[in-house]
Amino acid sequence: MSKDLLLICDPCSYPTADSDVAEFYRAAANETTTWHVSASALASFKTGRTIPAIRLPQRLHHADFTQLDRGTTTDLPLTQISAAFCRTLKPFQEGYLDRLQRLESSLRFLNRPSSKKRQMEAVFLNEVAGAFTPPTLCSHDPEVIERFIADQGTVVAKRSNSTQAQGVYRIQRTTSGWTTDHAREPERRDTSLPELLKALQLGHQEPLQFSRFLRGTTAGDKRVVVVDGTILGAFRRRSSRGHWVNNRAAGGLCSADTIGDDERIAIAETWPQYRAMGLRVLGYDFLMNDGGRWCISEINAGNVGGFKRLDALSQTNAMGQLLSWIQAFAERPEALRLRPATASDHAAIAWIYQQAIDAGRITMDDRRFGPEDVALKRIDHHPRDLLLVAEKRDEVVGWGELKRYSNRAGYQYTAETSVYVHQSEQGRGIGSAIQRQLIQHARQQGDCHLVAKVVACNPDSVAFHQRHGYRIVGTQQRIGRLRNTWFDVVILERTFS
Repeated sequence: MSKDLLLICDPCSYPTADSDVAEFYRAAANETTTWHVSASALASFKTGRTIPAIRLPQRLHHADFTQLDRGTTTDLPLTQISAAFCRTLKPFQEGYLDRLQRLESSLRFLNRPSSKKRQMEAVFLNEVAGAFTPPTLCSHDPEVIERFIADQGTVVAKRSNSTQAQGVYRIQRTTSGWTTDHAREPERRDTSLPELLKALQLGHQEPLQFSRFLRGTTAGDKRVVVVDGTILGAFRRRSSRGHWVNNRAAGGLCSADTIGDDERIAIAETWPQYRAMGLRVLGYDFLMNDGGRWCISEINAGNVGGFKRLDALSQTNAMGQLLSWIQAFAERPEALRLRPATASDHAAIAWIYQQAIDAGRITMDDRRFGPEDVALKRIDHHPRDLLLVAEKRDEVVGWGELKRYSNRAGYQYTAETSVYVHQSEQGRGIGSAIQRQLIQHARQQGDCHLVAKVVACNPDSVAFHQRHGYRIVGTQQRIGRLRNTWFDVVILERTFS
């Protein structure tokens, strides 16, 4: 690699020599200049131009790995880092992903922390992969949950911020109430579903995810390792004691496995949305449904578990393929490229717009916006409209739209512009590059008048448009209401002679 690789983890969480993370560290250190930062140390890190890191020796023994945090740190310039990868066991400490996210504007993460936050939401998997999962519900409401259990029978409840089967419970209704069982905890009996749910929630605000319990879990849990859409291989985990949880941490034994059409189709349909969000290293978990077909139970983003296992079971050189991909990722061109959007950009456009919705005070939209919404937008496009994306390092980092102001004949030479940039890529001229291209396109096709509507409490956007030749026409008072707040909207225009 032309620059260095930064790895973030807590070595003390991986005490055994056969740990996937420890093996990843050893393999990376042997291939390139590699640095380590403790995930725990990030709590006191102040964002700047350097980060206190420990350089790994080229030959990293496990005893050295577990003692890494005792090493001497060096102030490593962020510009020297070609790529960053973090692997920390859940549950994440409060604010952990926020601290990582603040580094996104300076580091090229293999899996973006800002996207990891969205991916961990209980509803996310069902939104992206609902067509390939068992019947699923995410809810706090005991009445809604009870109806779901009445429809589906025995269910599995899962906490999103958990790992290694720690937050996974099977819930069954009995004549006297409810029973739950867990891979490591004794069976629990409750007469009240609300009390049971409160105990499982452990004070977390995120709703539990409920899925129909699949009898086919006895066939094992199939892990398929995917890097940037490329399937590297699969292995199956089976409980050594016949338990319904097959996770290795719960005693599961591994064997090499094949990948069928069901798994390939599910991956092909879902990985583009993860890639669009900057989540590129994925572990797909499949369970067998009651019809004997494999369905998605979980998609893990940023988990290196499986690469070493594949190498041991199938001789695939999966770890080597991962490191080669990281090198190629680090060498992707920085130059910004503008081009018309295609169907493959829908997920990225939707994610960038969703960031604006979540931030508030940017758009008057308040929905969960997905790729299908972008597809509908393009169906309604006028021939003179333009949907433009900005691409850097083969990743869409911004988009802009030139659309007809009205379908009435008198407004045929009037258009409206909108520009959105990924929250971690702002302040780098991407928005200006998009805006200039939209203005140039409008001028070339004969438009005479451009309009922009900006939420008044977003002065940066108002100033942005003024820098590009727009002037304020006026303000519409209290025209929008979102999240119990009234908003004014500033109308700006730019005219061509």
